[in-house]
Amino acid sequence: MTTPSEYEQMLENFDMFDQDQGRHRWELFAHARQTCPVARTQKGPVVITRYADIRYVLEHPELFSSKGVAPEPTPMSLNPLDADPPYQPQLRKILNPLFSRTASLKYVPQMEEVANRLIDGFVDIGEVELIMDFAAPFVAGVLARIVYNEQDTAKMARAIDAVTRVAITGDPQTYMELAMVGSEYLADRLENGSPEEDVLWSITTGTVEDGARTLTPEERLGVLIVLFLGGLDTTRGAIGMIAHELAKDPTLEARLKDPAWHRQDMDEFLRVASPVSCLGRLVTQDTELNGVPLAKGEHILIRFDSANHDPEQFEDAENLRFDLHRPGNAAFGLGIHRCLGAHLARVQIGVAFDVLLKRITNVRLANPDQEINYIFGIARGPEELRLTFDPVSPHQD
Repeated sequence: MTTPSEYEQMLENFDMFDQDQGRHRWELFAHARQTCPVARTQKGPVVITRYADIRYVLEHPELFSSKGVAPEPTPMSLNPLDADPPYQPQLRKILNPLFSRTASLKYVPQMEEVANRLIDGFVDIGEVELIMDFAAPFVAGVLARIVYNEQDTAKMARAIDAVTRVAITGDPQTYMELAMVGSEYLADRLENGSPEEDVLWSITTGTVEDGARTLTPEERLGVLIVLFLGGLDTTRGAIGMIAHELAKDPTLEARLKDPAWHRQDMDEFLRVASPVSCLGRLVTQDTELNGVPLAKGEHILIRFDSANHDPEQFEDAENLRFDLHRPGNAAFGLGIHRCLGAHLARVQIGVAFDVLLKRITNVRLANPDQEINYIFGIARGPEELRLTFDPVSPHQD
């Protein structure tokens, strides 16, 4: 059993990528919220764990800049993720209509086609490693189709392959390949135009600074990469975590088959899962947070996962409670940087389980005694999730 002094030492040496610390995340963050909710660490930024403090940070971009959003250095800007007002809302004005709920629902038939094709590969086996055989290629395939809108089958296969390898491996080389493919598509749209106002065309022709200029090539590529980085690991993780809950509690199958779960229950699953664990901010001027002085230039790390498990904000916060009304969770962020793809992610997650549970039932862990390892980083989700199930008969209702 971990002692308070051990939690204090763990927090002092906090490393957001340390998998061992990740196994104790909920106990560690509970300790931090109670004893040092604005915690300085030796190895990195100041860690913010209470819901109220995190909401304050996200609602005051003039004090906490998104220029510090990436906990690791990146070779390019990740706008609008790492942009501040007035530039950030101008970018969002270009992008928001492309990822509204209405726009996302247009892609449901494509999502269903991708999901069914993947399920065809394992449904007769009765077993699946859900992350690599379903969740990752499903999310990647859908994103590639939506963003690139490619009609050439061979070119689309190449684009999907590039996106899928990023989703599955996360290797730096795969990100470079994704950037190269994206650059080619952006250049093509710029040179040849587009038969419709799709995502690439909007990125290419959209304007900022009150219409004074279009985006630079670097800005366009940054937006494109953010669309993938923001949607791959997080949506994959959400699907994996909901599937893990289903495998642990078979009574959830009936709930997930109820069409109302999209509206009523998905938020609760996402609150507990918190597939986006954290993001950074840069302090722009000397200030204080919860009585702790913060100096201009300091980096802070806002823990969405801890905020979503804060008992001061959510009753019985550690558990799934579908009987409680819990507005305002931070699964998709808060404030002006609330996730651009929130509607698309919801639709993808809904389709994933709607299609899965029409074709498989009685989902359970392949090895109930095996510990499921979760990624501890910016995004959260099972590294691997081996499940067994019963195929649904074509004649079964």
